[in-house]
Amino acid sequence: MDASPGLSDQYRTRLERIRQREDAAFRERVPASLSLAGRARRTMPGGVPTPWMAGFYRTPVLWVSHGRGPSFTDVDGNTYLDFNVGDVSSVLGYAHPRLTEVIGAQAARGVQLFLPVEAAFGVCEQLRLRFGLPQWQFTLSATTANTEALRIARFATGRQGVLLFGGKYHGQLQETLWSAEGPADRLVPESTGLEAPPPGLAVVDFNDLAAAERVLRRERTAAVLIEGVLTNCGTVLPDAGFLPGLREACTRTGTLLVMDETHTQFDLYGGAVRHYAVTPDLVTGGKGIAGGIPIGVHGMTDAVADVVGSNIADELGSTVGLALGGTLFANALSLACAEVVLTELMTPAEHERTARLGGLLADGIETAVRSRGLDWRAHRFGARSGYCLLPELPRNAREAHLGTDPLFADTRRVFFANRGVWDAISSSGPHVGFAHEEADVATYLGVLDDFLTEMCAG
Repeated sequence: MDASPGLSDQYRTRLERIRQREDAAFRERVPASLSLAGRARRTMPGGVPTPWMAGFYRTPVLWVSHGRGPSFTDVDGNTYLDFNVGDVSSVLGYAHPRLTEVIGAQAARGVQLFLPVEAAFGVCEQLRLRFGLPQWQFTLSATTANTEALRIARFATGRQGVLLFGGKYHGQLQETLWSAEGPADRLVPESTGLEAPPPGLAVVDFNDLAAAERVLRRERTAAVLIEGVLTNCGTVLPDAGFLPGLREACTRTGTLLVMDETHTQFDLYGGAVRHYAVTPDLVTGGKGIAGGIPIGVHGMTDAVADVVGSNIADELGSTVGLALGGTLFANALSLACAEVVLTELMTPAEHERTARLGGLLADGIETAVRSRGLDWRAHRFGARSGYCLLPELPRNAREAHLGTDPLFADTRRVFFANRGVWDAISSSGPHVGFAHEEADVATYLGVLDDFLTEMCAG
């Protein structure tokens, strides 16, 4: 990613000096992590159990001992106030006593039964209250929820095409890891190991309703898959009329609208669906709704549910059905945890509280930069915030990338880590979790003040 035009050469020189010093200090603080990383390289590619644990960070891999509340502690005994919240998979916080109780109780009854448990009713009801859709199915991740939603849409419509929006992220599935580049919007893979783009795949700019309508008018698109708010390139909000216009265009062309709430469901109660009053055909999600226990969900209208219910495969092969399901999907542990998390812990009142704290965080970021003469903005959507190094907030991913800078993000993160605050991965921004209090936001902003003071020193 190129340097942001909002970061002067003078600031970049200072950041490079700070980064070099802070990287050295970080390594001195984590000798046990460094030792484990060396040992891990003998049994794990890249020295980590999964590539993201290394690829998202430019510092050495941090090995963790335990967490409690809004903080976690590494194997060297350093504790970090967490504003990455596991990319919202740990948004509840760590070792919540009520969740720990539920896990123990369910483990005593069986964590996996391969048959329904009554907790499913409570989870479905809580998801209905948030997103308005009456029927739900479960997976182990949001990636798989999106995979299944697209399969349902293709079968229900008899079409193959999928419309996506630049800057999106919908998981590690073949259909969505593509971007449009160049004057002809040529599709290019975002990762290696992918085959050719699926037939009918299109990617247009977020907030470009006219471009989306041009694709849909061809009537080859089974589904529009969209985050109501982009969250993987900072935070990009929809223009007024964009989501309603997209809903109308989908209805008019016989296309199913799939809203991916994997991130935004934790920003506000009911996520973008509720906040912008959109009525999708399907909703997908996952991440932290079971408090960190793996889960994915997809909800649907009664009409879509009729299609799914009428096409359930027979184990003997006498009935060929939709390619849905998995052995560990809807396991008893994930459903028991999700029922308690959604019913008791992530209540509307708690969502209001975290959104208020997110507003305080965004306000504090903007106050800190403006007091130093920087015409930057803070991203904001409920509990979510972040940094835009330009005077105007972005309307699409292309604009969002202009307002970010890898040197600024990486230097900030290691500076914060050395002072006991774990900041967000570079594609996102600091996020308030349900374990955070107002004092934690003040701690974050205090470290930010120190960081900007040094960056801007004459």
